[in-house]
Amino acid sequence: MISDETYRKLAAIKDKKSFTILLSEMVDKLKQNNKDKILKFAGIIDIKDAEELQNFVVKIRKRAGSRI
Repeated sequence: MISDETYRKLAAIKDKKSFTILLSEMVDKLKQNNKDKILKFAGIIDIKDAEELQNFVVKIRKRAGSRI
């Protein structure tokens, strides 16, 4: 169930598409946008630095867990 306001917004942009198709397209676009944002960072750090950072994070988490 969606609110009347949301229904009106979707109805205003759906044109001749069904709500199902419109929502499916919107979800696909959001997923692609998120993927594009993540891929923007691919290769920004080399594998050695990434491993060092990962080890550092593991150490911090272990220390934090032992204090709780």
